[in-house]
This record gives sequence, structure tokens and C-alpha cells, in this order.
Amino acid sequence: MGGEAGHTKLDLDVIKGMGTGLGNVKKAFEGLEKLTQKYGDDFGQTDLAEKFEDFAGNWEIKREELTSEIDTLAKIAKAAAEAYEDIDHQLAEAIRGAQDPKAPRKGK
Repeated sequence: MGGEAGHTKLDLDVIKGMGTGLGNVKKAFEGLEKLTQKYGDDFGQTDLAEKFEDFAGNWEIKREELTSEIDTLAKIAKAAAEAYEDIDHQLAEAIRGAQDPKAPRKGK
């Protein structure tokens, strides 16, 4: 976002892309295997195996939290882009109506 003389400029393609990209990250996180299932046996019965299991368990919890937050951000970005597009269309319609006083106005 940038501005000149109080005007705000938004790149709707960037905002839409952010929503799509975050959605893709969420899908990737959801598709990850549990680490203990993939590597747990590789450590054998050692302290390292216990540490890895603790790490994997914590990672699973944090990954689920992060996935939820990413999903929320993706939805916000998509909703913001839609809202800005709607406002842009309404403003364009109002400007066209103001330039052509003979044009039919909504609600009248």
C-alpha cells in the first residue's frame, strides 16, 4: 500500500495471490507426514530417540496451530481482495453515473 495526498493504492493481484499462496502453504502443511512415523525407528532406543519424539510431538502441535493461522490469513486476504474489488466497482459506477446525468441510477 502506498499513498499520495491521502489516496491509497492497492495491488489487488498481489492480495489475491497472497490468499492463494497461503492456501497452498496450508495444504502443504496438512499433507506433511508425522515425523515420528517417518524417522522414529531410525534412532533406535536411545536418548536421542526420546528427544526426537519430544521434538516431533511439539512440532505436530505447532504445525497444527500454524496451519490454522495460515488458513485464517488466507481467508482474510481473499476477503480483502473481494471487498476492495467491490468498492472499486461501486466507485467506478458512481463516477460513470456522475459523468452521465442521463444514466439510470440504482435505487431510483
